[in-house]
Amino acid sequence: MLIKTLIPKMEIRTARPYVSERTRPLTQAEMETRALSYMLKDALCTQIGLDIAAREMAALISGPCTLVPVPSHTGDTSANIRLCQAIAAQVEGGGKVADILGRAHEVDSSCKRHKAGSQPLTIAEHSICRKGKKMVAINSLWFVDNTTTTGTTLEACKAALGGFGRGLAFTDAWQSVCLRETRKVA
Repeated sequence: MLIKTLIPKMEIRTARPYVSERTRPLTQAEMETRALSYMLKDALCTQIGLDIAAREMAALISGPCTLVPVPSHTGDTSANIRLCQAIAAQVEGGGKVADILGRAHEVDSSCKRHKAGSQPLTIAEHSICRKGKKMVAINSLWFVDNTTTTGTTLEACKAALGGFGRGLAFTDAWQSVCLRETRKVA
């Protein structure tokens, strides 16, 4: 289990590292992790893919908890709703899904921005907002996404809910960014 706590300024738990092919040749396991992470972005992801990711992610948390799907760059939560439902079914102590976040408007994809070497969106630029007034328990609240890079999307989710919640992602691409930057300096 990887836990990022310094950057961003929130706890984010991830099941696997997401290694960039720009850092070094990938192992078979790393290529499979990347493929599964991309599959999870699609609402039509296979059930076996969801089950693999959900099992690993559920092992990182305990219930009772509330899982909040992170909206995609278009504001759609359907892929992450399915991932949340699969995690909720496997988390010890139980979990429920609360689809309470959206986006005020579509934004640039973090994945595309990262690949292009662009700066990440700021928390405000993510335009994440509450969908309605539905109340949720905040004592064990997890924002669920397929991948985290800089953590600003998850931080924007936290800001939209008044500063409550933690991040849960299948893969962590931030360590690849750090490794690439370290190699540039060396």
